[in-house]
Amino acid sequence: MTDATAGVRILQLYPDELGVTGDAGNVDVLRTRLTRSGIPVTIDHYRPGGQLRPEPDLVVIGNGPLSALRRVLPDAVIHRSTFADWAGRVPFFAVGAGLELLCARIEDPTGTLDGLGIVSATAHRGRKRRVGYAIADTVHGQVIGFEDQATELSGVETPFATIVRDVTGSVTRPDGIRTETLTGTLLQGPLLPLNPGLADRLAAAAAAHAGLEYTPDSSLAEFDRFAARSTERMRTHVSSVFTTIQ
Repeated sequence: MTDATAGVRILQLYPDELGVTGDAGNVDVLRTRLTRSGIPVTIDHYRPGGQLRPEPDLVVIGNGPLSALRRVLPDAVIHRSTFADWAGRVPFFAVGAGLELLCARIEDPTGTLDGLGIVSATAHRGRKRRVGYAIADTVHGQVIGFEDQATELSGVETPFATIVRDVTGSVTRPDGIRTETLTGTLLQGPLLPLNPGLADRLAAAAAAHAGLEYTPDSSLAEFDRFAARSTERMRTHVSSVFTTIQ
């Protein structure tokens, strides 16, 4: 566990390769909400060939193309045991390809890659893409995010969410993976600026790992109003503004 006097340490893995859909924005939101609430934050970035620092309080892994997964996999395999050990007690937030990296296998029309196996699911990369905003129900309430992917997951014990509306209309399909420590989703955006409730849950989990208590500061209400206004407009147009790319 981190020294509480040092605040919270957030580790973003492979930010150059797996950070192509604004994933740094997720880290910025977490830092802003924590620091405004009186908790100091240190952001570490780990790149291939670098040196891992001691156990963080939250691990963030972003999204990227298959080529990026292929580039980081050899390095990630070197640290598989460390990542697996951390995943037993450290909160993880994984988006898109970052979630696929944690899976046992990544299947693509061109072949199969072995993932880290931190979760037992398999990621199936197809050719039919879904592009557009989607609304999803979670155990903590509704979230809205952007889809631009052709991935399906199998072998998932507990999904992160159920997509209830996308560019095709009303649907019922699972999204992502949820465990005691992992919040994994295929929804992008970045996701956290639009969903402050989810950001607060991750911030609270990171603070708890550091031996601290997170209470959102009242100054964050302005950001929350902006997010609510934006997501309300997206809900109105989620099935009419975007078209699916086949």
